[in-house]
Amino acid sequence: MSPLARIASSACLATFLVAVPLAARAEDRPSTPDGTVIAIDSGDLVLDLGAAKGVHEGDLVELWRPLRIRHPVTGQVLVDRFRIGSLRLKQVRSALSLASVEGTLSRPPATGDLVVLPTTGTREAPRGAAVVVPFPANTSTTGTPPPQPSAASAAPREQPVVVDPDGLALGNLMVALTGSEPTMRIQAYETFVRSHPNSRFAKVLREEVAQLRPARVPDRHYQVSAPALERVRAGEPQRFAVELDAVFVGAVVHVRHKGAPGYQSVPMESIGARYWAATLPREAMLEGGVEYFVEGITKESPAVALVGTAETPRAVGVDAQPGTARPPGTLAQVTLQSEYASFNVKRANDYVWQTEGSVGWRLHDEGIRAVRSGFGVLRGKGGNLRDLDDLGKDPTSVGLTYGYVEGEVTLSPTFSLIARPILGLREQGITGGAQGFVRIGNDLRTNLAIGGEVLGTIGQRGIVQLEWRTIRHVPIVLRTEVTNQPAGSSDVGARAIAQVGYQLTDELVIAGRVSYQGRTINHAGPGTGLAVSYQW
Repeated sequence: MSPLARIASSACLATFLVAVPLAARAEDRPSTPDGTVIAIDSGDLVLDLGAAKGVHEGDLVELWRPLRIRHPVTGQVLVDRFRIGSLRLKQVRSALSLASVEGTLSRPPATGDLVVLPTTGTREAPRGAAVVVPFPANTSTTGTPPPQPSAASAAPREQPVVVDPDGLALGNLMVALTGSEPTMRIQAYETFVRSHPNSRFAKVLREEVAQLRPARVPDRHYQVSAPALERVRAGEPQRFAVELDAVFVGAVVHVRHKGAPGYQSVPMESIGARYWAATLPREAMLEGGVEYFVEGITKESPAVALVGTAETPRAVGVDAQPGTARPPGTLAQVTLQSEYASFNVKRANDYVWQTEGSVGWRLHDEGIRAVRSGFGVLRGKGGNLRDLDDLGKDPTSVGLTYGYVEGEVTLSPTFSLIARPILGLREQGITGGAQGFVRIGNDLRTNLAIGGEVLGTIGQRGIVQLEWRTIRHVPIVLRTEVTNQPAGSSDVGARAIAQVGYQLTDELVIAGRVSYQGRTINHAGPGTGLAVSYQW
């Protein structure tokens, strides 16, 4: 908008506002409030404003919203208040009053809002006693506003005074829009015209909207590169970065939990030429979604919306909070799994069937991380390949019932050691064994375990296991083994295992397992299994 056009538009509005008897101006903002909204009861507002302060039933008072905001860039605390509408006193007691909303408020009322009595010259008489005075004429030709009555000649508060509902509504609107952006002014003017189609102010407001609309279009097109956030994790801060034109000297990202009334503003820091970054606070990362928008700051303008706007922010999904956020000492787990694996599906003379259950407690991420105890039953048949395949001998049957305790000790948040001593019973008597792993990563997230097992006369096996936990509600286990079990033969076989689970609830997970194992290409077979775990 050209300066001449803006001056003309402002002058046009001023001509109408001179004729609005009750229109408040920004400079008329009261310095001291007369009362406060202390409660809201069944739609009525309870005010600490009583007859002791000279008010009566039917009086009209002003409602103001106090604000205290920290500037997102400078850090300066800004304190101010804005008029949001009017109230009508319904009942007046000595110290308290009941009031109802008069007309339309620009914001919903809230406890803590301030109440201000209009000045004597503008205080309205009780409802029903007011008269409407015709709108002053010929002000546009003379350029001189009509003479105002002196304070000495002002009518007593009990007498009928000038009331102009149309002008009062526009005056309230102008006060509410003090210091607002062009976009908000356009929306407010259009809303006023729609609700007051026959208002004598409608024409000039439409002209003002037409003049303000170009202000919504940026003076230039800025280059912005901001990879969209797809999902964030609940309760964890999220790093966010953008690439902006070199013209920007600062940037601010505004973030809120979806549905929250206001944004939390986070100044972005420069991390190189054209690059700006900030950490979105964990307080906004709540299940249900996150909304954000980014503003850039140039030397010419205080803020330019670049990625989304306050009215149309970008939306981000939020994953459920992981188990690592549970308080220490509260995560207990019970598991039960069973598996059948055939090393020779052609003759069914080399297989193992194993069922194992455990109960454990996860304690901390440092020191002793977990303690577990369990039992197992292993049954199977096996032997040397020459005896089984070439000579056709019967396989050796094996069986073991065993129990164990297991402990996991962390050396760092992403590195731990696992040890499991085993004590078992077989037909020939008692036997023992052990199992040990090195875990890289957190056990409640994606991690890699490398280790092995020695188990009595059953045999040995080396194990590499990857627990993949990047897909929500779908834990995946990929495992390989090199083993001579179940009969401890001199012929070693290899196993490939894949297990996929589904988290039915936050506590319950069920999983299915498939495998393929063999000692030679002709001595091999599939396997399958099931597992269930419950944690709380």
